[in-house]
Amino acid sequence: MKSLINTLFTMIVLFTFSAKAQVIQCDPWQGWQVFKKHFVTQEGRVIDLGSEQSITTSEGQSYALFFALVANDKAAFDNILDWTQEHLSEGDLSTRLPAWKWGINKDNNKGGILDSNPASDSDLWIAYSLSQAAILWNERRYSVLAAVLAKRIIREETAYIDGLGLSLLPAPIGFEYDNKRYKLNPSYSPLFIYQQFKKLYPNSPWHELHESSAKLLLNTANKGVSPDWVMFDSNRGFYYDKKNTDLGSYNAIRVYLWASMLAQDAPYKKELLAQFDPFIETINERGHVPLNTYAKSGKSEKRGPLGFNAALLPLLAEKGNDSFVIAIQQKLMVDKSFTKSRYYDSVLNLFAESTLNKRFKITADGTLKPMWSTECH
Repeated sequence: MKSLINTLFTMIVLFTFSAKAQVIQCDPWQGWQVFKKHFVTQEGRVIDLGSEQSITTSEGQSYALFFALVANDKAAFDNILDWTQEHLSEGDLSTRLPAWKWGINKDNNKGGILDSNPASDSDLWIAYSLSQAAILWNERRYSVLAAVLAKRIIREETAYIDGLGLSLLPAPIGFEYDNKRYKLNPSYSPLFIYQQFKKLYPNSPWHELHESSAKLLLNTANKGVSPDWVMFDSNRGFYYDKKNTDLGSYNAIRVYLWASMLAQDAPYKKELLAQFDPFIETINERGHVPLNTYAKSGKSEKRGPLGFNAALLPLLAEKGNDSFVIAIQQKLMVDKSFTKSRYYDSVLNLFAESTLNKRFKITADGTLKPMWSTECH
């Protein structure tokens, strides 16, 4: 009897969630409003409240641009873009890639750039959001800026690596070593961005970047989990050492999220989902998403924060794990404190929520289609 009641309850919740999702995608996005209230200043600066010095990163700015676009919040989009350009790119995104870290300098107690090295994943997201905003809002200046940024990424943040091909470096400086050794980050490459840039900029080698990144994602997750960082050289291929271990945690969690955002008919979607099957099985067995995974063995340990659990929701839903999806959603409903104080958990949650609730979809060629642009007129 108890089993029957539980089954009926699950069916009711699933039906309610499905019906609610259809309505929710056209309502104002409350999750974005909460994020904007607690993490974004009126000037458009995204603050990592959980960090020392309450820093701002180009990552935070880039994600906020994407969320503002999905929310059809052009005013916020422009504020975030203007702040990014003024403070991270010395007033002009077309002449320099944004510095990745900004905060209060302890010596003079003034705000400024703390680390001028750009972060290539953030640059990709900024260029992508601009390119899609240009189409959705019919704004040519976004298109021009996106094209310039895309060109600079190719010129300044890639390298041709023997045995791997043209590859994305995490930054222009600091990731290429002697003897042709490189340090790479699988989570820096959402494949749908490369697909879209391949379409928008056919004369640039974005297809090569797409293929090398797919190889990076698949070959470093042989045991079902992705590492935060990995080394590569032409003789040894992918490898780890004492300084750069096979640990997967705060970076790697995004790999599963980006994979879940791919269209069903996108290149490598099926291969990636199959690759992550062992990880999904581990999550089902443990009842939570682990904090740490190890790419060489596939083993995992500790309990990840709520943001980690949120990040896996779309992938779990694709695999038909409905009861587990509901259990995680219930936890997120009970404890919403992180949405006001923990920047990274909030980012993961917003990506997952908007993907799961179908506030947008990304086509096989990487085109962003927010629901406000197609079904909410």
